[in-house]
Amino acid sequence: MKIKNNTAVVLFILPASLMYTLFIIIPAGYNFFYSVTRWNGVSAPIFNGVANYVRIFGTRDYWRVLVNTMRLLLASVFIQVPIGMVLAYLLLHRTKGYKFFRTIMFFPVVVAPVAIGVMFSLFYNSDVGPLNQLLSAVRLGALRRNWLSDVKVVMNSVIFPQIWQYIGYSLVILFTSMKAIPQEIFESADIDGASSTQVFFSIVIPMIMDTIVIAIILVVTGSLKSFDYCWALTKGGPGNASALMSVFMYKTAFVQNQFGLGSAITMTVLVYSIGLTIIVKKIGSRV
Repeated sequence: MKIKNNTAVVLFILPASLMYTLFIIIPAGYNFFYSVTRWNGVSAPIFNGVANYVRIFGTRDYWRVLVNTMRLLLASVFIQVPIGMVLAYLLLHRTKGYKFFRTIMFFPVVVAPVAIGVMFSLFYNSDVGPLNQLLSAVRLGALRRNWLSDVKVVMNSVIFPQIWQYIGYSLVILFTSMKAIPQEIFESADIDGASSTQVFFSIVIPMIMDTIVIAIILVVTGSLKSFDYCWALTKGGPGNASALMSVFMYKTAFVQNQFGLGSAITMTVLVYSIGLTIIVKKIGSRV
């Protein structure tokens, strides 16, 4: 019987393992190989050891792009997830029309990120965009900006659409976990006279901590691989003032034809992703 059970387990795991190996492990292996070569995508790759890594770590643009990506990551963790959590808690009380509001809040998630980027590029237009028009209408014309070309604000302009679009994503994940909390616990807290704020911080958050960790991991990995918004809005410009790691990699590999260097950038993103995931899981397990 045990042999049959083991065979069944292997049969269930094998397809997923094959797919994971074929589409994740093997491509990652090839990427690592190309990251230690000098390759233009056409001629044969030439092994150059860690030269690509030394080069990117010694480039100011790489560190600027990394800071931009970390800004997006931190905004996602400390703005997107908390807002999604608060909205999920508000919807948990089954206020009138809560299903409608839940659908409306999730709707932006199903829209293609490129479409969101194009929409916000029109919104940010310094001449005819509604943002500057609104500021002028409420007599705040001094706050008008060239939102996509001013290096002081362009990164915030790139970050905002992604945060806005995926609040609904965090909301749905956290709302589903909150719904699984037994209703008796809320009723007991209500009998004891606990306020909504006390219930939120003392009951809800501790009981859905595992889901919060998952939500944070998803936004961390999503931030590290974010491409669409940045490319649709600014293509990383001006210069690399608004570039994210994926855009910087794309420009390096497919615009400058330095595929070995681009592969090295990709490997650093992979390392950051794995490292931050481990850190978040460890912190979550101790909370």
